[in-house]
Amino acid sequence: MKTRFWLLYVLPICLILVFVAIIASGAFLKKPFGADDRLLESVQTLQKQVEDKKWTEAKSQIDYAMKAWDKIVNRIQFSVERETIYDILGTLARMKGGIAAEDDKAILEEIYYFYVLWENLGD
Repeated sequence: MKTRFWLLYVLPICLILVFVAIIASGAFLKKPFGADDRLLESVQTLQKQVEDKKWTEAKSQIDYAMKAWDKIVNRIQFSVERETIYDILGTLARMKGGIAAEDDKAILEEIYYFYVLWENLGD
C-alpha cells in the first residue's frame, strides 16, 4: 500500500516540482559562477574598449565572451527559449565580425541589443 501511494502521489508531485524549478531557473543560472563565465562584465568591458578604439584588447575580450557564453548556454538551455539563445549567439558573432572590421558603430548597436536580450533572459 505504501509503495502504491509513493508511485501515485509523491513521485509525480516531486517530478513536477523539479521540472518547474528547472524552467524557472534561467534568471539565476545566467549569473556568473566563476571567473570564466562573466559574460555581462565582458561585454561592458568590450564596450569601453570599442569606444576607445582598442581593437587588440577588444578581440581578446570578444573571444572570452564567446567562451563564457558557451559555458552559460550549457546551464540555461533547458530554462530559456532556444530562439533567445540563438539571438545572443548571433549578436556575439556580429560583434566579433565588427571587431575584425573595426566598425565601432555596428559593434555598439549589437552591444546595446545584447543588453536588452540579456536583461530579458530567463524572465
